[in-house]
Amino acid sequence: MEGEGGEKGRHALGEALGRLGRRLFPRREAQRDITGEVFEDGAPGVPEARAREWALVLSARGVPHGLSRDGALWRIRVPVRHAAQAVEEIRAYIRENRADETGASRLPRPIPARGVAWVMAGLCLLFVFLISDPVVFGKRLNFTRMGAGDTGAMLFSGQWWRAVTALTLHADMAHLVGNVAVGGLFMAFLCREAGVGTGFFLALAAGAAGNSLKAVVQGPGHHFLGASTAVFGALGVLGGLRTLCGMRGLSLRQAAPFAAGLMLLALLGAGDEEGGDKIDLAGHFFGFAAGMLLGVADGALKARKRRPDGPAVDRALGGAAMLAVLLSWVSAWYGWSWR
Repeated sequence: MEGEGGEKGRHALGEALGRLGRRLFPRREAQRDITGEVFEDGAPGVPEARAREWALVLSARGVPHGLSRDGALWRIRVPVRHAAQAVEEIRAYIRENRADETGASRLPRPIPARGVAWVMAGLCLLFVFLISDPVVFGKRLNFTRMGAGDTGAMLFSGQWWRAVTALTLHADMAHLVGNVAVGGLFMAFLCREAGVGTGFFLALAAGAAGNSLKAVVQGPGHHFLGASTAVFGALGVLGGLRTLCGMRGLSLRQAAPFAAGLMLLALLGAGDEEGGDKIDLAGHFFGFAAGMLLGVADGALKARKRRPDGPAVDRALGGAAMLAVLLSWVSAWYGWSWR
């Protein structure tokens, strides 16, 4: 009897130790890489943002999973017995979030820092050259006098090119550095949404439209210069794009980018005009308003897929922006009238 009881005790102890061992050192289930199964494209990996987004979906649905990095891309693995469920959960999430035609969900795009930095560096060199009154062929050129904003000349002499040339002129280095610093920040976020060429084209268009509106509304007798109108135009375009792009209906969420833009306009809108203490709120406001209208229009066309898109279009619009600045300065050089 004693031997039988001891045998049972040892058996029970063995089972308890076995259960404890299985809990402490669980047997690894066979894992399956489902990264290329979601879109059935055999993709070797996805960006980190998308992988983590999918991981959150699986966590919310209670599906065990794991992430692994493979170079610049990420993979997501699940136990084999959960593979079908995991793929279907991710696909359902993508469908619910109105995936585009390729099945890729809308994720934040990376900021094109290098492209924006190169363009801003080129613009900075141009701005410095224009305010330095350089000597060309023995003659000192005063570009500020040649191309500064003058509402009277715009209205009565047809010199509407001043709406563009004034954007490239500054009162001094402090004025220039301030516009470049704030403008670079706004342009980085705008170019993430629209592309580098398209972003600078829209900012230039908004700045020129804002200066033109300033001339029409305020009438003759006003002088202005500086890129701040285009800077706040970029802010308006960004607000307009974020308000409409990819969203439907009217909601507080839609109005958030617009409200954020107005708040930034109120906080940063006070600036110098021609280096004095005069605040050019009119130029900032008109630039922001023109940019908002352009952003809303571009966002609406994008949402309805009525505007051509892609790298070629982006480069073309960037080239158009450069051509517009060049044509405006040629007009300033020869004193042409745009009537």
